[in-house]
Formats: sequence, structure tokens, C-alpha cells
Amino acid sequence: MTIQQLKCFSVMAEVLHYTKAANQLYVSQPSLSYSISELEKELGFPLFERRDNKTFLTHFGESILPYVRVALDKLEAIQIKAYELADPFTGSINLGNIYSISFDFIPQLLERFYTNKENGNITVSCVQGVNRLLIDKLMEGSLDLIISGESREQDLISTQIFTQELNLIVPQNHPLAKRESVFIKDLKDEGLISLGPNSNITGHISACFRARGLEPKFVLSVAECSAMGAFISSEMAVAIAPVVPSFHSNNVCIIPFAQPDNELLGRKIYLQWVKERYLPPTARRLRDFIVEEFAENK
Repeated sequence: MTIQQLKCFSVMAEVLHYTKAANQLYVSQPSLSYSISELEKELGFPLFERRDNKTFLTHFGESILPYVRVALDKLEAIQIKAYELADPFTGSINLGNIYSISFDFIPQLLERFYTNKENGNITVSCVQGVNRLLIDKLMEGSLDLIISGESREQDLISTQIFTQELNLIVPQNHPLAKRESVFIKDLKDEGLISLGPNSNITGHISACFRARGLEPKFVLSVAECSAMGAFISSEMAVAIAPVVPSFHSNNVCIIPFAQPDNELLGRKIYLQWVKERYLPPTARRLRDFIVEEFAENK
């Protein structure tokens, strides 16, 4: 059976008049009669009968009519959803981002994206996480795009969008607290707070230390940058991290690194998506906007 046959049966069952049904369906009456006849042949029973020059549903037709209407309703819902998914101006996007850019870059990005009134019906759902978690979610398909640190996954396409500055965060009474700037070598004996193996920032800091002939001494591990402030203000350790709002509510000092260490420590942030996976039009629209507006190497 075909969708057209089911539509012909449904309309004919409603009006019980071949000419009226044919007009509603924009088909000829012979075409309507043929569609219903073919459907009856496939089902193996009559759907309509004539009595006193009037058309009536058979009890077979009455029995299957509710199921046909449900099926047609489902097909209509599929069509509506398909149109939405194909519309670059309507729909939702699942965007993942590392915690530390949730307070500055992401609000700036969305504000500029929604400045274009054509994007007003697009919903962006933001999911925060550490680097490895975001990459896993992107690969499994629960995220369309992520903004995170570097990934070595060959199945991903990455575009660098900015460089995140890392600073030294110390307690207010720390010997380095009054310095205007510091070097990596100043921290050779300091205990550092790590963001753990799932954040690429830990490996990045380690590589920068090794570039200066040193090894970092990580003594604590936390889930994300916002949790660092309390440990630092308690003088348990210091940290190299991007600035987040929670630092300002703790008794800590934020000290920039002097050049060339400041440039060395700069953390590259990328927009990433899966290479061979279909990207919905709304997600492509946001991706192209980010690349056009923010990419450092266009």
C-alpha cells in the first residue's frame, strides 16, 4: 500500500462521495477509484459499498480507518519535523564548551550570534565539561559542536578560534603576590593544583615547564577552575589557570606571566566537529558564524 492510497481512503471515508473526494485530493475521479481498488485488492476486502445510489463504509473499512488516520498523522509529523531539521533558521544546537570560557567567551559569542534577527528561532543548548568529556560526547553524537582545548582525534575537524591567557593564581600573602609578573622558573619549587588528566590544560602546563627544563609539581587535583580558589586562598597550593569569576571572591592574587612565557603558556582554543558526520543546517550556521567571526587563522 502507498501513502497516496491511504490518503485517498481517508478522504473518501470522510466525504463518502467520489467526486468531492477527488476534488479535495486534486486527482481525477478515475485515479481515485483506481487507488482505492488497488488498496482493496492488497487488503483482500472491500472498503466501500453502494446502497441506494449512496456510498457507505463497509465494516472492514470502519475497522481499519482509525489506524489509517493514526498512520497519516504520524507521517505528517515526520514531514513537519523533517522541514524543521532542514531549516537553517529553526531548530536546536547542542554546543559543548570547557568551563573556563563559560563566563566570558560563550556569552559574547551568543550575544553576537543573536544580534542577527534571523537566528532568533534557533535554540543553543550549552553543555559544560572538561576537554576529554566534551570530545567523548561529540564523538558519540550528543553534541553537535564543541569549543575546547586541542584534540588529537583524527575524526575531528578543528579550527583555532582564540588563545586563552593563563595566569598565576596565588594566596594574597604569597611571596610572589606583589610581583607585577612572573616567569615559569619562579615556580620550580611550588606545589601546583592540577585539573586532572581529563583536561588538556594539565598536559599543556607540563609541556611548557619542560620547554624551560623543569617539571611541574602537581600536589592537588580538582574538577574545574572554579574549585581552585578555595584551595589557593587556604595556602594549600598555587595554580596556573585562566581567570574565572570565583577567583575574585577568594583571597587570591592574579599575576600575569612575563614574555616569552606568557606566549608559551597561551592555550589554544578550538571549535571542533566530527568530520564525516551530517551536521544539521542550524549547527552549520553557528559553525560558519564562529569561524567567520572568531577564527584566528581564516
